[in-house]
Amino acid sequence: MDIRQTTRTPAVLDELGRRIERLRLQQNRTIASVAEDAGVGSATLQRLESGKAANLKTLIQVLRALNRLGDLDNIIPDIEVSPFELSGSRKGPRKRASGTGG
Repeated sequence: MDIRQTTRTPAVLDELGRRIERLRLQQNRTIASVAEDAGVGSATLQRLESGKAANLKTLIQVLRALNRLGDLDNIIPDIEVSPFELSGSRKGPRKRASGTGG
């Protein structure tokens, strides 16, 4: 399934859970071994894989245990500081939105 801007949150959670489960199985790892390496309980990993809401810390720990933490750079890239922000017209990177954007 492709995750699109219009995909409902429960469907996104289900798909992310399926993808994490497939990564784990592709590595031929049990829930218990990944949970132990991630520092979470087996039930927590099972909830994540079944599409139940999980916190970001759990997701990060599980991705690290699956050696896929670096994949987050693909979905949330680091934003370069613009020359305008470096020129002194501002005192560093933007910290607040104006509310007029897209």
